[in-house]
Amino acid sequence: MNSLQYLLGLIFVAFFALSAEAAQPAPQPTAGKAVQVGNFSVVPLLDGSHSFPLKLFKGADEAAMLKIAGTQLMPGSFNVFLIKRGKERFLVDTGNGTLFPERRGQLPLSLKKAGTAPEDIGKIFLTHLHGDHIGGLVKDGTPAFPRARVHVAKAEYDYWMDEQARLQAPENRRGLFALVRDVMRVLEQNKLLTFFTPGEELSPAITSVALYGHTPGHTGFLLASKGKKLFFIGDLLHAAALQFSRPDITVDFDVDQPKAKETRLRAFKQLAEDATPIAAAHLPFPGMGLVRAEGDGYRFEAFK
Repeated sequence: MNSLQYLLGLIFVAFFALSAEAAQPAPQPTAGKAVQVGNFSVVPLLDGSHSFPLKLFKGADEAAMLKIAGTQLMPGSFNVFLIKRGKERFLVDTGNGTLFPERRGQLPLSLKKAGTAPEDIGKIFLTHLHGDHIGGLVKDGTPAFPRARVHVAKAEYDYWMDEQARLQAPENRRGLFALVRDVMRVLEQNKLLTFFTPGEELSPAITSVALYGHTPGHTGFLLASKGKKLFFIGDLLHAAALQFSRPDITVDFDVDQPKAKETRLRAFKQLAEDATPIAAAHLPFPGMGLVRAEGDGYRFEAFK
């Protein structure tokens, strides 16, 4: 890691420190139980763990949120998902990687436990370009997955490359723009970057779905095969203990708070009605299960 990458990593850590008040112990690398979705098998991979403090969330006073959540720290994980079909191997997001040594990203070891090498990955679908989703893309200035085409929403890429957007961002978050640009530059130099717009089928049975709000191009991916479905929702929510029962509550680092709220309310309603399983980036590992309607809100029913 060069000095610039390390400095940018520290900048992002300062931003993320709000969401992880104390360093989490390095988890053991883990490949979870595979979930069959038609012709596909999906394996959750643990990249690390974290806790989001209650003070990060917006939309209700802290006392009311504490009554709902029952704790000041919302437990969660950095989850990555391996999609397998025959010899094909895809990833949804890539975790923290070597950009954030203090988080000790475990994706490479978890991937090994799943019997997969970085060279086996043919496609990577990025939900958005926050560092804890793209940090695993680059190692020592080169692509960590040398054969993988990396798919990113054009709207997401354009936002992070826009100098005006950088200047309009809070000063303590402007370093994120430089970090994203460094990672994207490596991918572009190696001709691995591919853009899409929501609604496009990115691979047979995998379709991109706009979930804007958390970031301007935040995207989900719907896997549908032989009548079975799984929806990769990225950062549609960050705290199971709070945001399922109160999906109107947002988090500090949602770029567009009203849009994030609107998107989550709409998505939860549809997911509950359709009984479509989800795979989420920040729910406690393995982060997969069903959204169920309950009272005026929802609850999460994790896969066993």
